[in-house]
Amino acid sequence: MSHRRWLLGVAAFAAILHVAGIARTLVPAQDGLKFLAAARRFQSEPWVDVIRGTDQHPLYAALVAVAEPIVAAVMGPGPDAWRVAAQGVSAIASLLLLLPLFALARAIFDERIALVAAFVYVLLPVPAEVGRDTLANAVGMAGMFTCLWLGARAIERDCWRFATAAGLVGGLAYTARPEAILAPAAVGLACGWDLLRTHGVRSLATAPAPAALGMALLACVGSYALAKGQVSEKLAIRHAAGLGSQIKVLRSVPQPLPKGLEWAGLDLSPKEESGGEPLRGPADVLLQLGRRWWDEMCWGFAIMAGWGLVRRRFIQASCGRPDAGRAERLVLAAFVATYVGGVVLHGSKLGYVSGRHALPLVAASTIFAAAGIVICLRRLGPRLPISPAVWRGAIVAGTVIVAAGLGWYQLRTGHESRRGHWLAGRWLAEVAGPGERILDTRGWARFVAGRGDGYDPWHVRQALSDRGLAYVVVGRDELEAGSRRAESLNALLAFAATPARDFPVMVDGRDVGTRVFRMNQPISWEGFRP
Repeated sequence: MSHRRWLLGVAAFAAILHVAGIARTLVPAQDGLKFLAAARRFQSEPWVDVIRGTDQHPLYAALVAVAEPIVAAVMGPGPDAWRVAAQGVSAIASLLLLLPLFALARAIFDERIALVAAFVYVLLPVPAEVGRDTLANAVGMAGMFTCLWLGARAIERDCWRFATAAGLVGGLAYTARPEAILAPAAVGLACGWDLLRTHGVRSLATAPAPAALGMALLACVGSYALAKGQVSEKLAIRHAAGLGSQIKVLRSVPQPLPKGLEWAGLDLSPKEESGGEPLRGPADVLLQLGRRWWDEMCWGFAIMAGWGLVRRRFIQASCGRPDAGRAERLVLAAFVATYVGGVVLHGSKLGYVSGRHALPLVAASTIFAAAGIVICLRRLGPRLPISPAVWRGAIVAGTVIVAAGLGWYQLRTGHESRRGHWLAGRWLAEVAGPGERILDTRGWARFVAGRGDGYDPWHVRQALSDRGLAYVVVGRDELEAGSRRAESLNALLAFAATPARDFPVMVDGRDVGTRVFRMNQPISWEGFRP
């Protein structure tokens, strides 16, 4: 019971870090703007129309729409209320993730190691940052690991009720993040392997747990597909399932560029290309995924995870629980194999792997990192020429130093380059008239200004055709990128806009601020040359 009380302390420490991080945030993640737009629509439009009209899985946006009135009642309505509501939903989900993580680690080792695993996960900077960002990853991961824990219980107890719960939770997690479907898939594989090994082939057809898992999962995914009209709009899922690209929408109203621009050869891409070489084949994907995992585990914890995995049997014996947690280990092994296979397939087809792809592997690895840390401390203490009391004091002091260092690193000033967009948004909120629309190439300034009637980076073509376009917000780094896109932006602004306001932000001796231009839409773009 004492370790569970300490778990509440770990959760409270994580909550403090989340609150401090949210308070220091200026603007949402750029990808999070899509979720916020969908959440706004959930409050004013039929939910089926919102699901069909967004290119994101809808659960996270729906939760934000529910949370926003509560936040607005405390801090007042506006863009900040939406941002805090979205970050609050993510933060709560990341705190809830600690429960299945603790339960899995406790089943495999003991409560002390489970507590350390939860504490390590709280300290890791990348999971903490994503865990309070305006993204659906935290909700998806909480659902994934809850599904894994329920699945392990179903295997251990041969219980169809736990299997049903695992399928429902996994299906709900899928409506937040598409990769969450791999958690119930891993549970199904682990359950099938366990039945095959213990009861023979015939049990695969007669056991109730796999059928209950599949039916519960199908109920969630099928309901979403029925509302959406397709299983998933995410390109990675469609490629993996061999579905091809989405059905092309035939627009009744064409969206050409204004006359004079259609043959100018402009690059109107939403953002700059990353500049890195695309991943070529499974080997490159595995190498990149390993690097991401290594960095997000802060190197030292990665080493401890490897040591904990290698010495698992010895650590379990030292805990007085030899070969404990067989079902949990089986489910985690199936999940890691399934998830890595899914990421390899994704990366091989689309040519990239992001840091967020490694997060589920990081969460699973903290269990064995904690085991490695605990066994090293247990074995090292008796070998040092100091008393046990001094050794315990040294452990406490070291823990405080590590926690303070990683906590400070989490709360360091981040994304300072976004400050210019935040200042531009505050300025536009004061000067832009009701009928004056804004084209924002990053989306942040328009969000801060509370202007939902403008244009984002994906609708530059429509913006150039709008006679009501009054302001263009663009990052200085975008104009100085030296790319074809930068040349196009500079040429368009030089031809039809005048500088209105500059918001410089210096980072490492370089201006990464934001510029606002007053758009003077020409009667004709004839004669324009990029």
